[in-house]
Amino acid sequence: MKKLLLTLITLFFSCIINADQKFTGFMMPESVAEGPDGAVYVSEIGERDVDKDGKISKINRDGTIETVATGLYDPKGIVFYKQRLYVTDRDAVIEVNLDGTWQVYAGTMLFPKTPVFFNDIDVSKNGSLYVSDSGDFKESGFIFEVKPSGEIRVLFEGNDLIKAPNGILVLNNSKLLIVDWAGDLLEGDIKTQEIKKLGEGFKGGDGLAVKDKTIFISSWIEGAVYSFKNGKTKLLADDFEAAADIALVYDKKVLVVPDMKAGTVTFIDI
Repeated sequence: MKKLLLTLITLFFSCIINADQKFTGFMMPESVAEGPDGAVYVSEIGERDVDKDGKISKINRDGTIETVATGLYDPKGIVFYKQRLYVTDRDAVIEVNLDGTWQVYAGTMLFPKTPVFFNDIDVSKNGSLYVSDSGDFKESGFIFEVKPSGEIRVLFEGNDLIKAPNGILVLNNSKLLIVDWAGDLLEGDIKTQEIKKLGEGFKGGDGLAVKDKTIFISSWIEGAVYSFKNGKTKLLADDFEAAADIALVYDKKVLVVPDMKAGTVTFIDI
């Protein structure tokens, strides 16, 4: 009986993990993140320049789709920390509970530089949030650190290397992986605030994910997803209209790609 139950459970979870699937019907999906309930959460911007039509949805393990939270402006980057989802919503960071209720976690006026275009978000093990602001998408971007104490500081700002930071990912609590809209892959030191260039050629760089020593990068402009390892770039897929903020889920066996223009979320078995 136990063996049969284990087999059924394995088959249930493999229905998504072992087969590429595409979910449709989203309104400008921008970012994805795996929740503590095993569902994949999706931020939906909604229509451009329409207030409060943004929302958070989720794709359950059985493939059903539910709306979680509504009434947001333009939700983009999302990340989970201790049963709550943190969202960059235009010029503020929102905290969303699993029951769909939400509140402002870090408001506009608290930031030391006026927010222009909040984009991605990630979190360290100690609860510090890192928020990218792509600015004018040319050279005026920032990356902020929002500490659990409420203190907010500018960690990185536009210079010769960093111009319009988009995707960010915390590495070992001391490094920050960054993909710039200008196309560069960067690594920033959270303590020293030094930045070094790892690679280039990712035009309209948007999302980041890491498995072992392989970095996955999405290009919004090219509609492509790349892998980058040991200085070498490999094209994984280029059939998206606008590949946005990607994520690895299910023990990093599946890469999830939201396509903003197509309104789809695709699961890719890697």
